[in-house]
Amino acid sequence: MKLTRRSILGAAAASAAALLSKPLGGAAQSSGKLIIRSDGGAYEEAERKAIYDPFTAATGIQIQTIPSTAAQVVAMVQSGSVQLDVLDLGESQMLLLDKKGALAPIDYADFKLTNPGDLIPSIKRDRMVGNIYFATVMGYSTRAFAGSAHPKNWRDFWDTAKFAGPRTLPDVSSGAAPLEFALLADGVPMGKLYPLDVQRAFRSLSRIKAHVVKWWTTGAESIELLEGGEALGAALWNGRIQGPVDKGAPLAIEWNQSMRQRQFWGIIKGAPNIENAQRFVDFALQPRIQAELAKYIPYGPTNKKAFQYINKADAAKLPSSPEHYAVSFDQDAQWWVDHLQDVTVAWQKWLISG
Repeated sequence: MKLTRRSILGAAAASAAALLSKPLGGAAQSSGKLIIRSDGGAYEEAERKAIYDPFTAATGIQIQTIPSTAAQVVAMVQSGSVQLDVLDLGESQMLLLDKKGALAPIDYADFKLTNPGDLIPSIKRDRMVGNIYFATVMGYSTRAFAGSAHPKNWRDFWDTAKFAGPRTLPDVSSGAAPLEFALLADGVPMGKLYPLDVQRAFRSLSRIKAHVVKWWTTGAESIELLEGGEALGAALWNGRIQGPVDKGAPLAIEWNQSMRQRQFWGIIKGAPNIENAQRFVDFALQPRIQAELAKYIPYGPTNKKAFQYINKADAAKLPSSPEHYAVSFDQDAQWWVDHLQDVTVAWQKWLISG
């Protein structure tokens, strides 16, 4: 249940000490603060510009961000000493925390700024709500595959006779093995992927195994392999490849059969600033706010009304744009939560097999 590679910073924890010792599940009085779990980096910078600073300007509520692990979050809730208010995490991690009883309900009925009916229905849950879409896409070298002569689906990607060259695909340690793409390459329709046929997926993966130069474990590694020419085709996160494409690298994205993945806001049960947390989630899901975030980082809105405020050039980079949404599919995060351990064991055996 590791959610970040870093533990809570000592200084940040000390600064939050005054917020401790709230009763489990109790509504704490607003302190004019809000503490959000974040990993930092370009994503947090984008959120600060598009969401955090505007929220503070509108409400006077100061936002502090700190990292944390799942074990710390669960321990906080169980002890009644909660140091965090809002979580910003991938779907699988949020599902695990919800199962542990660590999340408070989202009060959609009290929303004053966002119309809950404008949210994509699949991301609106009782105790979590989607804030962005990212995607695993097909990236390729435009030097190797010029113009329209590039792989246009995963069956093409697997066809190393027609589209020759080394590939890179994610290792299971990146979060999930590329079983969905293997099944698409084997002819399974996008709408009938789940529950995944694991054995069929491994048989499909065996057909491309010799052409995979590296099973990447981090997003940085995936784009390094593609930019450096070590791989001519890759399955990788759209946010990793979009930056180099924007800077003129000889790379491109094929959005067909891309896999949409989701990140969620969640409010921790017993949060010290729970009223502020509810106000923040309402504020952050507004269409104009989500549209503003898309200016700084290529992650798609979950509010359907946001695209009326996004220009065509930016919309073309977003996984949830109407154009890309029509040719992609949602990862079933619950399936992966339920089966990741078994797939990981099978994956390790398969990797060392002939």
